[in-house]
Amino acid sequence: MKTLLVCAGGFSTTMMMESMKKIVKESKSLDEKDYLMEAIGVDKLDRYINDYDVILVGPQLSHKYDFIKGEADKINKPTVLLTSDIYGSMDGATVMKQALVAYRKNQASKTQ
Repeated sequence: MKTLLVCAGGFSTTMMMESMKKIVKESKSLDEKDYLMEAIGVDKLDRYINDYDVILVGPQLSHKYDFIKGEADKINKPTVLLTSDIYGSMDGATVMKQALVAYRKNQASKTQ
């Protein structure tokens, strides 16, 4: 699963991405090579969106979420708007679960 984290400048999502990578690395059931991640600023979204399976959006972009979701929906990519609580605490485990759920729901909808 390839996950793209998007925020205003890419800095805070880089910290979240590192938290998520740590969860994957420490997991007994997840293999690091199966979970690629990248953090970017929203200004680069159009260049990267096609290459990822799940788009995670930082809460500071909640005002742009409808636009980002619309762009992702056009190419059948699931999106998750992260909450301020989860994001502020850098809860990589919860964000990883949200990404997996969104990805699996999207995959299941393709087979129906």
